[in-house]
Amino acid sequence: MTTKICGIGLGPGDPELVTIKAVRAMEQADMVVVPQSDITGRSIAADIVSGYIPAEKIHMYHFPMTGNKADLDTRYSALADEMARWAATGKRVCYVTIGDTPVYSTFNYLRDKLLAQGITTEMVPGVSAYSAAANSQSLPLCEKDGSFCVIEMPANLEELPALLERFSSIVLMKVHKRLPALCQFVRENDLAYASLFQRISLPEEQVYDLLTQTPPQEAGYLSTAILQRR
Repeated sequence: MTTKICGIGLGPGDPELVTIKAVRAMEQADMVVVPQSDITGRSIAADIVSGYIPAEKIHMYHFPMTGNKADLDTRYSALADEMARWAATGKRVCYVTIGDTPVYSTFNYLRDKLLAQGITTEMVPGVSAYSAAANSQSLPLCEKDGSFCVIEMPANLEELPALLERFSSIVLMKVHKRLPALCQFVRENDLAYASLFQRISLPEEQVYDLLTQTPPQEAGYLSTAILQRR
């Protein structure tokens, strides 16, 4: 009986950045759960997965675009229950997520629910958005004796100067509605590098030089920023 469920990182969006191991895991699965935030069915993950496995393996699951943690927790619990039932019948089940599985992915929440039911989980790594962003600009994030950090865009920007002193680079994930505050911070501080990467590796990719440009508000969605000190 199969009691292991696999979380698979698909990378930032370019289907060519999906790893061979991720493709093999999807091919070997009986069911591949694909999250979608748009109730109409639009899903970057679905676009990627459909190029590698037949449609009959794909199971779409809607997560509402909401900040209500209780609502989302209910959805995670319901999906974990469903996936556990499939696994109990001997099906090989996996869940895919954009980016790298352990970094701000929905599978982290599912993992907790599955472990509570005695289901073993495993993860297949994917290319992270910040790695794809830095590579797209041939930008080193750190070199020997250096370091970098990855954090969610903070509501309080007072912590950023100390981080810039400590780390060679700061990667800011989940910029979204805090983009205006980020732009203000860049204007008020003497940085060597500051860029915003929107939908990195996708056809509609945009890269904004925050030292010279002010991106539109909507550019904060699906975006990653990289800052470097002088």
